[in-house]
Amino acid sequence: MKRTETTIETYQVQIVRRRKPETEAWCSACAAAVRMVTPEAAAALSAVTPRTIYRRIEAGQLHFIETPDGTLFICTNSLI
Repeated sequence: MKRTETTIETYQVQIVRRRKPETEAWCSACAAAVRMVTPEAAAALSAVTPRTIYRRIEAGQLHFIETPDGTLFICTNSLI
């Protein structure tokens, strides 16, 4: 009996794009152009977890903007 062996090889490519950790943008709450950082950077600056930053955003304790691509930036003035 004749056997046929089939080999299937697959490759996976992952593209990781790092968001710019900070930018300068207008904060409507401060009424000024301010330094804005990502939630992860805000957590590092505040010595808390990113989850704490998200909780503070949800509680209205932090000023933030969301870019059209969904990136979230937190006003560093509101971290103080």
